[in-house]
Amino acid sequence: MRYFLTSIFLFIMYPAFAQEQYRILKDTTDSNSIVLSTQQISEIEVSARKVFSNIKTGSTGIYIDVKELKKLPNIMGDADPFKALQYMGGISQAGEASANMNVRGGENDQNQILLNGAPVENPTHLLGLFSVFNPDLIDQMTYIKSGIPAEYGGRLSSVIDIKNFAATPTITELAGNLGMIASRLSFKLPITDKFSIYAAHRRSYLGTIVIPLLLKSGIDPKLAQNNFEFWDSNLGFQIKISPATRLSGHFYSGKDIVKVSEKERFSLDDNTSQWGNTVGGLQLNHIFSENFSMAHYLNLTKFALQSNLNWLNTDYFIHSDKSVLQYKSDFTYLTGQHKIKTGVELSAGKMLPVAVQKQISDTTSSVVAYSQSTDAALYFRDEWEYGPLLINLGLRAAMHISHPDSREQSVFNFSNRNSGKLFYGLEPRIFGRWLLDESSSFKLSAGKYYQYNNRVQLINLGLPLEIFVSASDKIKPSSLWHFSGGYFKTLSENSWEFSAETYYKNFLNLLEFGGNLNDLFVANNIENLLYTGRGYAYGAEFMLRKNAGRFHGWLNYTLGWNFRQFDDINNGQPFQATNDRRHDLSLIGFYNINEKLSISAAFVYATGSRLNLPRSWFIIDSNVVLEFSKYNSFKMPDYHRLDISLNYKLPAWKKLQSELNFSVYNVYNRANPFQVYYSTQSENGKYDFKIKMSYLTPVLPSLSWTFRL
Repeated sequence: MRYFLTSIFLFIMYPAFAQEQYRILKDTTDSNSIVLSTQQISEIEVSARKVFSNIKTGSTGIYIDVKELKKLPNIMGDADPFKALQYMGGISQAGEASANMNVRGGENDQNQILLNGAPVENPTHLLGLFSVFNPDLIDQMTYIKSGIPAEYGGRLSSVIDIKNFAATPTITELAGNLGMIASRLSFKLPITDKFSIYAAHRRSYLGTIVIPLLLKSGIDPKLAQNNFEFWDSNLGFQIKISPATRLSGHFYSGKDIVKVSEKERFSLDDNTSQWGNTVGGLQLNHIFSENFSMAHYLNLTKFALQSNLNWLNTDYFIHSDKSVLQYKSDFTYLTGQHKIKTGVELSAGKMLPVAVQKQISDTTSSVVAYSQSTDAALYFRDEWEYGPLLINLGLRAAMHISHPDSREQSVFNFSNRNSGKLFYGLEPRIFGRWLLDESSSFKLSAGKYYQYNNRVQLINLGLPLEIFVSASDKIKPSSLWHFSGGYFKTLSENSWEFSAETYYKNFLNLLEFGGNLNDLFVANNIENLLYTGRGYAYGAEFMLRKNAGRFHGWLNYTLGWNFRQFDDINNGQPFQATNDRRHDLSLIGFYNINEKLSISAAFVYATGSRLNLPRSWFIIDSNVVLEFSKYNSFKMPDYHRLDISLNYKLPAWKKLQSELNFSVYNVYNRANPFQVYYSTQSENGKYDFKIKMSYLTPVLPSLSWTFRL
């Protein structure tokens, strides 16, 4: 037990204190749709697997049963479908132990993440080890990375649409998980045949239980100065107003609290940050006839961040928040061979992109920026099928209005404008599928996408210290043209599946923060500190999947290129993007030993991401001057890791169904860098320049108990 607890603590805390040093040795200048649906533990059949064919679907998707994802090796025994998406082709993990993802060369903020139709700003807990979505509540999960239908908009790269409580419960259900640093509990309760509710709560106990036990065990008390905690809660209801009408509502609230001390790198002393999401919404569904239905959504989402830190001997207080009120109506009409969907979407956003206060000795300075905007969209799509040909044609007309700031307490406006700024754009989208025969098909998609609201990283500390940026008279909306095509084939009566896809993405008006914290206090507005550029990404994805038998799994491989070009960076010349990972591979396997016992393994490999680090240094007047080569010319070490998991289905006790999960993260002790950075040190008046790497714990065992009653 002591080893388990120590491993957990080191895994969480290692980025803050465990560092190895290296000198610079090398300059390297020279509609995909995934639908996941949950099943109860009692419904899992380990002796057979339902086969999903991707040949005839109206998307270039891969369909996966969540029961498979629950058996994947996981961190702390938490079966997180959101993190499991990182095993899919075209999706690269943002970093070690991170639930954030980059899709086909896109940025992390370009993914539209929805909870019951409501947008979620930050989808992760515990610096990415967990997602904000409770696995026990997810009934359906749809992932789209190309050929995005017209009803989705506002983001460039992908859509993750998660639905809780999609199916009406008929019996009372209690579910939960006891893990080593976090636990959860949920229930679904049918009050009557027309009214049902659900609730869930989850929290970590690293600081309240694990760290005190480690202190009693004799661990260095200095290590306990670092702490990470999170909690979240879900509430929801569903009312059958009539056989054709249903009203549902949901509420989510969660928070992360991080305390870290890392004086050597960041001069951080008692740095405390907290952030979290609040999401709520109502949904009204009505079926007029077997051919005509509607759905109305009213959503409210908010994200807030507060951080206290000491940066270069200066105390800073950073605050940012964003609130969005959204209304959306969908209408679906079936006629002949056509499935028509149309609707309207309206939203109003109020943002505090950033507020920063700094204190040097007894002197305090403050800077505040505000931004408000209104967005509206109309959309229409028509899907029809004639013989082997299926066409999905859509058009989205979007509009964005930025509003002038009227708050007198603002030190400077987010944009020096006297009136609002109007943007609008048309987003045509088309998807086609040609059925070659009963076992193979070819699919093509093309689409235009706009993103009017962005998040830009303010400072890289592993925390969500980001600026909320809305299109204005100085900032144009980001846009993307995305083209994709693929071949899909089933073999041996659907026992095997194969697919090969290719894609090309052309980005415009991408944003990069070109300053530091102190620059905020001398700039006239934030927009003067933002670089605007463009980019392009292209590649190929290959998937081989075995669906039947006691052993099954899949292999995904992505070959990709990702470039950026900014007039103010790298002398205006193209350079490899930070998330350019040439090779990305995942190999997943499941083996059902018997009806109760199963084992799974996951191996991942990815080319190291790109970094902008100096290649040399020299001293002028006792000051270290750094010399850089081509932007992002240095590459992190390649990433690879093997995880294994053992699942044992315990004997049922009355109505209690439960499983034990034993997982080992990073089986062969690979030291994958969590962060890479440079440092200048002076010892006895002699300067030394080094490249440093922070690592997470090499190997991590975990044990958890999952139950359902």
